[in-house]
Amino acid sequence: MKRAIEWKQFEYTCEGGAKLRVYQHNETAKVMYKDKVYLMKQTRSADGGRYSDGKVVWWSKGNGGFLQQDAPDGNGEMIVKGCELDQPRSAEAAAGTVSGTVSYLSRVALPASAIIEVKLRDVSLADAPAKVIAKEEIAMGERQVPVPFELQFDPAKIDPKHTYTVSASILVDGELRFMSDKAYPVLTRGNPGLVEVIVRPLTRPAPPVKPGP
Repeated sequence: MKRAIEWKQFEYTCEGGAKLRVYQHNETAKVMYKDKVYLMKQTRSADGGRYSDGKVVWWSKGNGGFLQQDAPDGNGEMIVKGCELDQPRSAEAAAGTVSGTVSYLSRVALPASAIIEVKLRDVSLADAPAKVIAKEEIAMGERQVPVPFELQFDPAKIDPKHTYTVSASILVDGELRFMSDKAYPVLTRGNPGLVEVIVRPLTRPAPPVKPGP
C-alpha cells in the first residue's frame, strides 16, 4: 500500500479575526481561506516562504504571513494580511523539532546531486568543539531555494542554560561550495524553533569532506 502523505497543519488568525489554514508537505502547500482552497507550489524567494498557484500567492515569514493576488511586480491585490500563527512555531521546539529553510542569494544553479547539510549544535563551551545534537542531509534534486528542513532531537538532551545554533552548508561532489557564515540561535534563551538560514558561496571550493557528524 502507498503510504499516505503526512501534511503539517498551521492555523492562522488574520486581520479582522479572519481564519486561515495552511497544510504543508515538502514543496506543496494547501491554503484554505473562507470557502476557497488554493493548491500551491513553492517558488524561488530570498525572503521567507513563497507558494503560488500562478494566480494567488501565500507568503510566510516566521510566525506571520499574508495572501495576495500573484502579480509579476509583487504588488498584487491583497486578499488577507496580518496573519499570525495561533500556536507560534517556537513551541515546536518543546516537541523535539527545529525547522526552517535554507537559502542562498547567488544566481547560480546547482546540480541535482548537490547535498544540503543542516546541523543543530550545542555551542555553549568556548574551549571545546561544538556538539552536534541533530543533523539532516537533503538532496537538492530539481528543487529551488528556499529548501525546507526539519531537525528532530531528544528534548531531554536540551539544557535551558546552554546555547544552541543551526548551521547549514551545501556540498557538490564532496566539495564544500556554500556555508552559513553567522550563528542562528534556537531553542533556549528566548530563541525560536524556526529559522531561515542563508548560506554564502565560498571564494574557493574547500577540499572534500569526510562524512560524519
